[in-house]
Amino acid sequence: MKKSFFDIKESKLIPYSDYDKSISKTIENGRGSRELSPFLYSLRRLRNYLILLFAYIAPFNSIRVKLNKWKGVNIGNNVYIGMFVFLDNAYPEYIYIEDKAAINAGSMLVTHFNPYKHFEKISKASVSPVIIKEGALIAIKSIILPGVTIGEYSMVTAGSVVSTDVDAYTIVRGNPASKVANYKRRMT
Repeated sequence: MKKSFFDIKESKLIPYSDYDKSISKTIENGRGSRELSPFLYSLRRLRNYLILLFAYIAPFNSIRVKLNKWKGVNIGNNVYIGMFVFLDNAYPEYIYIEDKAAINAGSMLVTHFNPYKHFEKISKASVSPVIIKEGALIAIKSIILPGVTIGEYSMVTAGSVVSTDVDAYTIVRGNPASKVANYKRRMT
């Protein structure tokens, strides 16, 4: 895969989810991994939540793209984002969508995983970038998990759950997604 034209953030550990679901504890946990004051973190969280709601139902692609850029998602040119697409709200700046990519209705791109602390021996709470390379297609109701790169001009078929990188010019399908075909010779 060729290098992205975005400056990709490195994966990092984040605080584990806490049993205490009070607003103050949630703010304290969230702001710590972002090095923001509680006030600024609260404002950013509220802003991103409102933008998510509007982008989720916006009737026009240009509005959905613009709102997601405001939220912090890195988006190239001529990108399509369908209605009801969920782009991680906690760490939107870890999502990278290159030129001519399409993410269809009901799909989800998730950049973080923060289980309860009692899982720390088997799983780390972390945030990792999700990269959708140039010309890639994410079909309806697909899920892209943290740390995944979807290669140039690849296709993720409807309802797939992708937990590992997808090579360029490849079709993947299923849960977990597996390679169906490589069509590079047909495209070049």
